[in-house]
Amino acid sequence: MVPLEQRSEKILQAIVREFIMTGEPVGSRTVSKKTDIGLSAASIRNVMTDLTESGYIVQPHISAGRIPTDLGYRHFVNTVVESAQVDERDRAEIESFISSASLDVRDLLRRSSTALAVLSRQAGVVAAAAVQEQTFKTIEFIKVAEDRILVVLVSTTGYLQSKMIYDEDNIDQETLERYSRMLNDMLKDLDLRQARARVERELKKEKTQVDALLAKTLRLGHIMLDQESSREIFIEGQSNILDEPEFAQINTLKALLVTFEEKSNLLKILDKALEAEGVQILIGSEHGLEEIGSCSIVAYPIRADATALGSIAVIGPKRMNYQKMASLVQATAHVLTHLLRKVVETPV
Repeated sequence: MVPLEQRSEKILQAIVREFIMTGEPVGSRTVSKKTDIGLSAASIRNVMTDLTESGYIVQPHISAGRIPTDLGYRHFVNTVVESAQVDERDRAEIESFISSASLDVRDLLRRSSTALAVLSRQAGVVAAAAVQEQTFKTIEFIKVAEDRILVVLVSTTGYLQSKMIYDEDNIDQETLERYSRMLNDMLKDLDLRQARARVERELKKEKTQVDALLAKTLRLGHIMLDQESSREIFIEGQSNILDEPEFAQINTLKALLVTFEEKSNLLKILDKALEAEGVQILIGSEHGLEEIGSCSIVAYPIRADATALGSIAVIGPKRMNYQKMASLVQATAHVLTHLLRKVVETPV
């Protein structure tokens, strides 16, 4: 991005800051009062005209002041917003809020999205990583009735899936425990996608190398690993942004609500955060969701060592306080990662 001349830089910063605070187009008189740039209102208007022609600001109406464009916000974020510094008071408040959750992954994620929504006064979003990308930890077969077996699959991140299956062979619990041990040894350290592929390969071998015990074990494991689990995504605080002037038009409001409801497009964006390092700030058109082009997304990956656990984000109008949002998202991610590590390290 090409650096701006000093007075243009100061005027653009003043316009962005004022618009973030008020939501109203910013005129030259306001800029003159809010800065010590030492220029007349007429000179400021000339600079604002140059900034408009360069695409940093736009005039919504002929008689109105200026508002930032996506390019203007991007320049502001790149030059003014410092690398996110975690506010220790925010961190303590977040820790107090989340740490009361049980060591249950879903509860931790849900409370994290709520904490972020409350502190940011925007929408707080937390998405778990794709289950199939997680690492296998253990599978257990539990006899619950004469013709029923409960299969429990746990990943190293603490995600638990369970499924009740029909048992036509009336297998006893001791045999089921042998099945569990065989699969746990076979699938150790594989991600769930690799685990499913390994079971499928072994099942094909069984057509020529018949071992009734192993074959039954593999078939039971395959029933569980073949499930396509739905993604976990928690969104809290949607109502925080519905009263903003950006969403006064019914079509804009409807598009935002549909995005929150369907969630699939949000998951694609949050998955991109997992591929990046540090805070990601996506302004308006940058995130690619045309239906919520009036929003920005501030996201951060959640990892425990090399394991991707998910991502966390704030969604709100483009005129958000980016420095504050970046700090809150990073602080929440740090607290959540610390608590999730306890889950990963807790024996099952």
